[in-house]
Amino acid sequence: MPSSPFVSAVLLAAGQSTRMGAGPRKPFLQVEGDTILAWALKSLAQAACVQEVIVVAPPDQVDEAREEALRAAASAGQPEGWVSAVVAGGTERTDSVRAGTQAANESAQVILVHDAARPLVQPARIELVAERAAEHGAALLAVRVSDTIKTSADGAQVSGTLERSGLWAAQTPQAFAAQRFRRVLDQASQDSTTATDDAALFERYDGSVALVEGDRDNIKITTDEDLVHAAAILRDRADREAKREGEQG
Repeated sequence: MPSSPFVSAVLLAAGQSTRMGAGPRKPFLQVEGDTILAWALKSLAQAACVQEVIVVAPPDQVDEAREEALRAAASAGQPEGWVSAVVAGGTERTDSVRAGTQAANESAQVILVHDAARPLVQPARIELVAERAAEHGAALLAVRVSDTIKTSADGAQVSGTLERSGLWAAQTPQAFAAQRFRRVLDQASQDSTTATDDAALFERYDGSVALVEGDRDNIKITTDEDLVHAAAILRDRADREAKREGEQG
């Protein structure tokens, strides 16, 4: 596979956002002057390896998602057609990933799956994951677990303690050699298998997945508190950028 493969990014924005309470669904929430969906697209736009993006939206908000995605792509300086499709998601995550992958360019060599709920991913991390997937067949972004993890069978009593030295918390993006991933999704469909983690499907049906160490700013926005955290990260990045520009000027 060439060193700079054709990467199609499937951006998942089809969740129901049940933990965010009343109001707009998560991709359309505002943080620091833009929507979560727009921030995620901006991150993908800064990764040179991403040749196209397929947005997977709630079935009843496909038109709204298309309008927002096209606006965000244009503001990020991407040409018309970079957001190549906006499609309806399915009942389960795997259904949404399959819908996005089916809409990807047949020439794609790497399918990169990313959650819009992680809008702060660094472009360099995206490129590393895509590169490792091209080399290895599959790769995911993850961070080392720093907390001590307890297990409990009933939610009332501790039943065990895991050794954290070998534990990693999976993030997105996760990336896969395109044809192999398509076969994995086909097999999962035949078996009616779903997963909350796309790499788990690859592990089950194909082979090992390479780890790419991420960072803790790549938070998943799930609650209102996460929005506050995301806003603080974005403000800090803006301040650092303004300081760099001032020094260069």
